[in-house]
Amino acid sequence: MGITQTRRAGNAGFTLVELLVAMVIVSVIMGATLTALTNAYRATESAKSRIALNNNLRIGVDLIVRDLIQVGQGMPTGRTVQVPNGAGALLIQRPHPQGSACTDWPAGTTTLSAVTVGPGCGPVIDGVATDMLTTLSVDSALDAVPVFSFNVAGHTATVALPAQAPDGLDISTGGPDDVRVGDLMMFTKGSTSALVYVTSVSGAQTFTFGGGDPMNLNQFVASLNGTVDDLATTAPTTANSANVSRIRMITYYLDTSIDPATPRLIRHMNWGDPAVALNMRGRTVAFAIENLQLTYDMMDGVTNPSNVRMVAADLTAAGACAPQPCSPNQIRKVNVFVAGRSTERFSVTRQFFRNTLSTQVSLRSLALVDRYR
Repeated sequence: MGITQTRRAGNAGFTLVELLVAMVIVSVIMGATLTALTNAYRATESAKSRIALNNNLRIGVDLIVRDLIQVGQGMPTGRTVQVPNGAGALLIQRPHPQGSACTDWPAGTTTLSAVTVGPGCGPVIDGVATDMLTTLSVDSALDAVPVFSFNVAGHTATVALPAQAPDGLDISTGGPDDVRVGDLMMFTKGSTSALVYVTSVSGAQTFTFGGGDPMNLNQFVASLNGTVDDLATTAPTTANSANVSRIRMITYYLDTSIDPATPRLIRHMNWGDPAVALNMRGRTVAFAIENLQLTYDMMDGVTNPSNVRMVAADLTAAGACAPQPCSPNQIRKVNVFVAGRSTERFSVTRQFFRNTLSTQVSLRSLALVDRYR
């Protein structure tokens, strides 16, 4: 017997035309979706890079501004501190980036100012010589504490305890006022001052500033001026006749030695650990910073020039402060310009994002009296 099969229309499947149309529709939808996803990814990548770049600039400039606001705080009248000088004096070493030519204060320097300029002292990046800046201020945790006694022969000083002087301080309690090796200490007595580098500390309120320190601050040749020996032996020599304060010497510069492809903004406190490589003594505060330029507004009582670079020519009578040479002691404002880029290239253009940030900081401690004397 023959079997007759009847095929239902619902089981016929798709025709080739229907399949092609469906594939086109799906392709269009998928293409639009992938395009939207790609655009979203690129927008996110761009936003993240720009935000990171701007944060880098902001953090770096914020730290510079914070330190500049404190420049000269607590320092003697004139906002300078004396250093060893005279015939045979060793050059005072200055914190600096690796490879810099600005490794010391110039020969003949008798005092260190609250602001030491460094035009062109940083590394050359993209054909531009970057700047360096060194500032001084007193650490409020150890400010104007009486010196109970000096040992000139042993190169030591003993800080007065509260029981020995009204402003005495215990420097061995584990607090922020403790003295440590590498600290810079400023002694003052009347109009005389001296800056030393702490080489060791005992547990009895005494610290040593022995010779051979890495900054050449501890010099004891009798023929020199501006030494701590001069201050210690200048009348009066009674207990508590001199004061001591801890100095914060902060240097900003760019570094290309750690990672040449990603320059860094470095904040260098004091000299740093001499046992550590020079390019590792400072702290990185911002990445991918390509330029640091500094200019200064001066107060000379006549023309009050602004945006002075303080290059060598400005330190002569023919410079920006003519007919007188410019002096770091005349600086009242600092104009800061920082340029940076993203740490990664944008995937679309294969280029970096770049931005700049500039600000002006008034050095209030150089224009105002912060304590009665």
